[in-house]
Amino acid sequence: MTTPDNQDIPRKVPAAQGFQWVGAGFRLYRKNPLLLSAAFAVLFGVVMALGLIPFVGGALSDLASPLVVAGFMAAYRVLDEGRELELPNLLAGVGGPAIPLMTVGAVQLLGMLAIAKVMLGMGFDPQAIVEVAGRKDPSPQEMQAVLNQSMPAVLTGLVLFAPLMMATWFAPALILFGGARPLTAMGISLKAVARNWTAMLTNSLALGLLLFVSALIPFLLGLLIAMPILFGSLYASYQAIFAVWADDAASGTQAADRFA
Repeated sequence: MTTPDNQDIPRKVPAAQGFQWVGAGFRLYRKNPLLLSAAFAVLFGVVMALGLIPFVGGALSDLASPLVVAGFMAAYRVLDEGRELELPNLLAGVGGPAIPLMTVGAVQLLGMLAIAKVMLGMGFDPQAIVEVAGRKDPSPQEMQAVLNQSMPAVLTGLVLFAPLMMATWFAPALILFGGARPLTAMGISLKAVARNWTAMLTNSLALGLLLFVSALIPFLLGLLIAMPILFGSLYASYQAIFAVWADDAASGTQAADRFA
């Protein structure tokens, strides 16, 4: 297990581990699939319900998202250690470092708003895209004109969104398991993803394929399996990049002490 002292130097792992994390997430999921899928359905439903509240719904949904991630990280830690998973484990974020986790959500929300403002300033017009796409028989010229106007803003938004996602990817786990402060956790997460970009890329491809296949199942039932596995993969990647590094470092320290 990592501590605030050793988790600020993320371990670099091979690219192939990105695929292995999905398999590890699936193996952990199989230990208690019913509770994990049911918990995802309930927690996702709560987050979606918050999003429906007028004026403040979107903000509340973003603030609550890291709490959900932290809950699944705690659940997979319990399963990984061979203990019995219980429903309160999935509420670890709410009953633990709720304010730091919600701070990560607030930073993510502000970042998304800033990115949206930049895109709108560059001429991105989502309403125009919806209007043209919603027509019964839109002309190719109209579609091309809308795409030509929107593409620079979309590409810029993706470039700006990437570091924001990188900074928030491991932040909930770093806060929950290591007690890191929100900004410190996001800085460490950004460094970890950047250092392991090849493994993260292969992991993203594997998860993207998993989500694509699950989306083909009617009534989104596939997501009840795919999303818990995604969280399991996130936990496995955290273990590989942070916790395993900590174990290696501890073993090296003990060996040095023996030979001192």
